[in-house]
Amino acid sequence: MGNVAKHIRPLGILLVLFFLVLPGCRGSKNPEPVDIYPEEDVCETCRMLITDQRFAAEFITKKGKVKKFDDPICMIRYFDLSRKLHLGITPDDVVAYFVKDYYDKTWINVKKATFVRANIVTVMGFGVACFRDRGKAVAFAKEHNGTILKFDDLWGLYKEANVVARIVIKNGKMFPHVVEVQFNDIVEVVAETADNKIYHITIKGYEDVATFDEIKRGHPRQIRFTADRPGKDFAFIDMDTGKVLGKFWVKGGHFKEEEKKL
Repeated sequence: MGNVAKHIRPLGILLVLFFLVLPGCRGSKNPEPVDIYPEEDVCETCRMLITDQRFAAEFITKKGKVKKFDDPICMIRYFDLSRKLHLGITPDDVVAYFVKDYYDKTWINVKKATFVRANIVTVMGFGVACFRDRGKAVAFAKEHNGTILKFDDLWGLYKEANVVARIVIKNGKMFPHVVEVQFNDIVEVVAETADNKIYHITIKGYEDVATFDEIKRGHPRQIRFTADRPGKDFAFIDMDTGKVLGKFWVKGGHFKEEEKKL
């Protein structure tokens, strides 16, 4: 019995050491990215399903926690959310950031990625795409009137929106019927549908910055832009039918003069 006890004690010590070291392995300096499962994984910031792998992102903390996002800027926005909701995660807790290559949808450590902010439709309306190959990034930027950025530059792109509006489309009608903002507001519009149709929507007069990705039941889409063109003639348009779904009013600037003419 004494011999058995002698063997058990060292084994117990080894097991204790194993479980003490294990968390450090998960949060090692060279962590591997974790797969994202479309239709299952939800963005930690905006709570939307991560369905478009071209823009997915994630970070891994020193303790081995993985946070997944549908957009690189959503990943950056998360730290504001963490601060406001006391979630306890700061950039100092992160050991690695990863983004998906726009073309082949494979993971890239942000240290090896080139970023382009361009006039393209992205999941959250920030217009940021990521590339493993810098040459492809440069070509993409030229084609889409974009700007080459580094990961550190992305932190300056995000500013908290002045207006967050949610619209629901059902049977070709938008509720509420009017979204009203002030001139130079940073606007976020989340659009969802309450029917089984697929919608392709833009804001007439802001088409270059306010065109939604495909909207269908269970897959809300968001755009983000600055309302720097005042007026009351802007409208949410169904791009497939040309039908006006709702109005977009930007008050301020010369808008008050226009109101006097009504």
